[in-house]
Amino acid sequence: MRLLADTANIQELEILKSRKLIDGVTTNPSIISKEGKDALKVLGAICRLLPDMEVFGQVVGETAEDMIEDAKKIHSVGPHMVVKIPANFCGIEAIAKLKDLKIRTCATAVLTAPEALLCAQAGASYVAPYTGQNDIIGFRGTETLSQIAEVFKHLSIETKILAASIEKPQELVDYFLAGADCLTFPYSVFEKAFTAPNPLTQKYVDNFRSDWDKAGCFIK
Repeated sequence: MRLLADTANIQELEILKSRKLIDGVTTNPSIISKEGKDALKVLGAICRLLPDMEVFGQVVGETAEDMIEDAKKIHSVGPHMVVKIPANFCGIEAIAKLKDLKIRTCATAVLTAPEALLCAQAGASYVAPYTGQNDIIGFRGTETLSQIAEVFKHLSIETKILAASIEKPQELVDYFLAGADCLTFPYSVFEKAFTAPNPLTQKYVDNFRSDWDKAGCFIK
């Protein structure tokens, strides 16, 4: 099981690190834009905080050539960088060429199993199906994720499946059961996993303490 935080906020990452809840970090241009203008500086700060973890940074170039140039710069930030490339026709070209340069990539914004298969064929180290957003285009996210996992297993494809666009704590379980190798989700979902059931959880905890106090119990 591998869990990644979909954030570039250092305070959030410090909390998650201290609680040993994450194995890496994913970012995208929207996430980076909330933390500063200099993308490489933001990614560098994350790498220094988490020197042994994979950190994902995304290109913004629109042509294959521009994506490759962005990727080289992102790759230079740290030894465990993975470069996110959009799953489109130009992205496929960039993924293939970056594979030759030994730069690991993650095909991002994947919405269908055929996209994932072709990105893996091109040489992506990861594919990131936007499982939570799949319903928007008439697909079921878990079904698409299961298809990707099944065909990867059937063909012995080594590309890892990084399920993304997660909004609910239960999806952590659903997407692992559907075949994901790892998940990435925002800090809010980490919080919701505990705050959503908290009223009932706290009721149980209060009952335990009440019974303990009434009986005069102690720990020595």
